[in-house]
Amino acid sequence: MHRSKSMILPPPSSALPSIRRGRPCPNNPTAPPWEVIQLLSQRLDSKSLAVASCVSKSWYAIFSSEHLWKPICHSHFPSSLHLTTANPSVSHRHLFLLLHAASKRRLVIPSPPLLSLRHLVFMVDVFHGDAPVLSLAITGEELESLHGIFRFQVRIGEVYRRGEVDAREELRAVWMVVTKECREAFTLIDCVGKGTSVGSNELWFSEKLPCPSSCYCSATMDLAHLEAEVLIELCCDHDGAKKRVAKVSFGLMNSRAWRYVKVADGLLYLQSFLLPWRH
Repeated sequence: MHRSKSMILPPPSSALPSIRRGRPCPNNPTAPPWEVIQLLSQRLDSKSLAVASCVSKSWYAIFSSEHLWKPICHSHFPSSLHLTTANPSVSHRHLFLLLHAASKRRLVIPSPPLLSLRHLVFMVDVFHGDAPVLSLAITGEELESLHGIFRFQVRIGEVYRRGEVDAREELRAVWMVVTKECREAFTLIDCVGKGTSVGSNELWFSEKLPCPSSCYCSATMDLAHLEAEVLIELCCDHDGAKKRVAKVSFGLMNSRAWRYVKVADGLLYLQSFLLPWRH
């Protein structure tokens, strides 16, 4: 977009190259006079100015001038005025390019995860004291996600069940994810307590997850409020005196929005720990 003549300011002498003004460049007789280039520079938009400043050192001196970039920077980002006031050494060109890149970066769509459920093994262990009452290891291929969310439910058979559960006492719930090749592993939850009672036969355990150094998840994931959860559903024996684990659910939840994350976002989060060299 062209800028109006009313915005044209007289260029400072320091912005012009140290050659005689009003004459063509001696190395290129057909080049326009520097004064013409200077006048044209005041009618260019930010993208054209940035490109022109990369042509040569003399063009950089003209097209990086503060009197050109200051109105552009303040018109796009008015609050940047406070930054340049507090840091006079920061150029308006640098500040505009920095803020412009930041505004574009948030619109970048994250790449699909390199991991898939078939690459992973999910392990859930529940202890009563030192005695395991549940020992589960299941591949991602055996799990089924409902509505595309990162939450899975497993009905517990005798092969996984180890002992009785006393819901009145403390339990230890551990949920880990391991790559199939057993090269990497990550602990999502390891907490001790009585859990939160959900209904008469369910115990809920949750723990806040750490933020990875880099994770290209969607903006709706909200890593600052990401939690892992394990929900244990108990059933009574035929005499009603003893309780055993009947079903276990585990997933990743946004605790502020109170909803589960999508499978793709959950895999991207795990990828940052299980495939750290990919980031």
